[in-house]
Parts: sequence; structure tokens; C-alpha cells
Amino acid sequence: MILLLGGTTEASLIAATLAKEGFEVLLSMATSIPPRGGLGPGIQLRIGELDVQGLSDLIHDQGIRAVVDATHPYASAISAIAWSVCRRIGTPYVAFDRPSAVADVSAIHWADDHTHAAALACLFGRPVLLTIGVRNLSPYVAEARLHGVKLVARVLDHPFSIEACSRAGLELDEITRANGPFSIMENTSLIMRHHIGVLVTKDSGDAGGVGTKIAAARDSGCRVVIVKRPPRPKAGHSSIPALMKALRYGLASDPRGGR
Repeated sequence: MILLLGGTTEASLIAATLAKEGFEVLLSMATSIPPRGGLGPGIQLRIGELDVQGLSDLIHDQGIRAVVDATHPYASAISAIAWSVCRRIGTPYVAFDRPSAVADVSAIHWADDHTHAAALACLFGRPVLLTIGVRNLSPYVAEARLHGVKLVARVLDHPFSIEACSRAGLELDEITRANGPFSIMENTSLIMRHHIGVLVTKDSGDAGGVGTKIAAARDSGCRVVIVKRPPRPKAGHSSIPALMKALRYGLASDPRGGR
């Protein structure tokens, strides 16, 4: 069985590709947001975050032959855990790296992390739109309150997201609930409706809607702040065929073999 650590749009496609090639797949996701397209034959789903012990136990209990890391480019903690555990116990590990969607870096304000991005975004004194998910909202709320800057966060329309916004200190009128993907027109409409002057996003690729966000911001005269990707513990593959080739090589090199 292959353990597929999900969290990206591509995870469902990778799971389907694995199943089509005859692998049994266990798709592991941190949250209960269902994977797009559902699950096909030969694919099981588990929900919940994993720590070092939890992942080690899962690999042992389920007879996992290899780990495929298709987590979000910013999910650095689980990637580091997976790489460390696989190295320690000798389980093949391969990763998928979603290609960047930032082709033109002119006029982009790059931030090393969310604390840096929050300080940078609020320096301009204009309303800020956050399109960064819900795990790192607190520094933006703190900076916005300090500088008296209007803050709007677009998050998934899911109870988990609303709870996270509330814990970070966001009021209901600072939250926009919607599920993507979003077109340039939809992004522009949101920017104009709230008079946004600064858009904050992550370099999460075309599947993360980065290209349409940047285009809408530039069309609206809006500054763009992008949080840089954290480093991966091991370089990944930017296409599914390359990922599958690496997986097959890893399994062939594993003395335990098998599917």
C-alpha cells in the first residue's frame, strides 16, 4: 500500500494515477474537507494530523511500502516529519512540488514569512486582503490592529475556517467565505468591493489561483505581497509522470519490494 499525504488539488489526481497503476492507496488528509472528485476504487481515506509517532505507527500498521508527499507547498512541518520518519525506517519517500505561478516578479513584495508579510502589508496604510488560508492569521490581525488598517480574509466556507478566524481575532465582517477557484473578475470584484490596496497571498501555484490573484491586483492598482515558500526537506517532482517514475525507482530499489 502507498501512503499519499494529501492537501493539494493534485492529490486526488495522484491517488487516481496510483490506483490505475495497480497500487492500493491510503490518502491521508489533515482536515475533513473532502477531496475534489471523490475517491475511486482502491483508494482509502484517513483524516487527521500526523506527528512522528503517528506516522511511524501508520506506516507499520498499514504495511506502507512508500510515502508520496503531495502536501501543500507551505505544509513544511508534515513534509519534514515524513522525510525524517522515512529516512529512519528505510521507507521510500517521493514528493510532488507544485510549480510556481509567479512568472513576472516585478512589483511583487516578497516576504520571508507571515510575520514579515504582515508588517510589510500594513505599512502602506491601505485595506489588506488575505488569501493565505487560516493557519497564520494572528500576525496580520496584530499588525492591522496596531496600524488601524482594515483587514479582510477570504477563507474556505467550512466551519473549521470560521473557527480559526475567530481564534485569530477576526470579526465576522472581516471574513469572506467562498470556495475557489476564482476568476480574475471575481478577484477584482472582491478587491473593489472592499477598496483593497494590498493583497497578500502565497506562492501556491496555478492550482492555488495565484495567477488570477496577481492579475486582478495589478488591474486594480493593488500591491501584492507574497510569502515565500519554506524549503522542502528533499527536492520534489513538478509533474505526475516524473513523480511516478521516481516512485517506481524507489520501490525497485527497496529490498522489501512489493505493492
